[in-house]
Amino acid sequence: MLKTFCLSLTCLTTPCVGMPLAPMIAAELTEFLPSRSTENTAAIAKASSDSNLLITVQDLAGFNGIITALNVTPDGKYLIVGTGDNTINLIDIAKQIVSYTQGSQPNDYSDTLVQSVIYTKNSQINDFSDIAISQNGQLMAIAAGNNVELRRVTDGERIKSLSGHTNKVSSTAFSPDAKILVSVSGGDRTIRIWDVEMGKLLETLADNIGPTTNVVFTPDGSQFITGAIGGDRTIKFWDAQTFKLLKTSEQQPGFINGLAVTPNGVNLVVAVRNFVKVWNLSSGQELHSTKGPSLEINAITVSPNSKLVATANKEGSIMVFDIATGKMITTLNGHNGWVLSLAFSPDGKTLYSGAEDKTVKIWQLKEGN
Repeated sequence: MLKTFCLSLTCLTTPCVGMPLAPMIAAELTEFLPSRSTENTAAIAKASSDSNLLITVQDLAGFNGIITALNVTPDGKYLIVGTGDNTINLIDIAKQIVSYTQGSQPNDYSDTLVQSVIYTKNSQINDFSDIAISQNGQLMAIAAGNNVELRRVTDGERIKSLSGHTNKVSSTAFSPDAKILVSVSGGDRTIRIWDVEMGKLLETLADNIGPTTNVVFTPDGSQFITGAIGGDRTIKFWDAQTFKLLKTSEQQPGFINGLAVTPNGVNLVVAVRNFVKVWNLSSGQELHSTKGPSLEINAITVSPNSKLVATANKEGSIMVFDIATGKMITTLNGHNGWVLSLAFSPDGKTLYSGAEDKTVKIWQLKEGN
């Protein structure tokens, strides 16, 4: 008969990044169990042997649906995970418990880490979508069917539902001051701009716009940038005050599957089919284009120091590139099925990935000597 007992820890193999939520929130402890794989770690070490990155990995399992979206709160304390069984989960990544299980022999113990789940809420989060979090960490926007749900991060309660799209919402983005939200739908071919506080639609952009599936703001809030698929396949730059179109890129050789602006505001990083392309934002010049996986890239995220871009692809792997040179640094293997979502921690030391295999992998990144 197995015996299990637990010891509370403030820090183990994931970073100690802060204290739990305020006492008003009751933390429900459920068994999302990260496991450590020697085989995975060996494969990763081999893959990154020619780089200065030292990488270890843990699995966060226990979800009932595929991981369709994830993001990390700006303070680095909590991971928000959206799953295919229509739930949103807030996980305390600063608080962990180690569970020791006694085997059949004396002094034979194994250990696993148990994550602290603050809440689980029902939400019809769309496939191939995202979870946008306001820069102040107070609100999140969920693409849910044809609507956008605005929820409080602290308790997950829905405070507004933004209705107007006539097809599934593909992506959302908050302005840096959290006053404006932009949502796009590849199905209804519109870009909609919302007043966040009032929950009011300010404008719908629909003339000569292709099926738009990605949107990001520049760090200074002066522009938002959209990317399209289908026959359009262009990147459009919009004035965030007047909502006027500033410029349109040349048509790209494939769908725009991901957009990210480096936190320093210097570069735009784009996933075009299975290529990673980098533009200089001020000059509009394309700096370089690097071929990535054999199959298309699903999502991208850039590191807080603006040096790295991680890409998720349909082969089940993650590729990490140097933004300045375009050189591929390493490939992270281990997921079974498509990798659908990625997010860096605010300190850049951790990369989170979610996939069809219903797991989140926690990749610890450390620069070598």
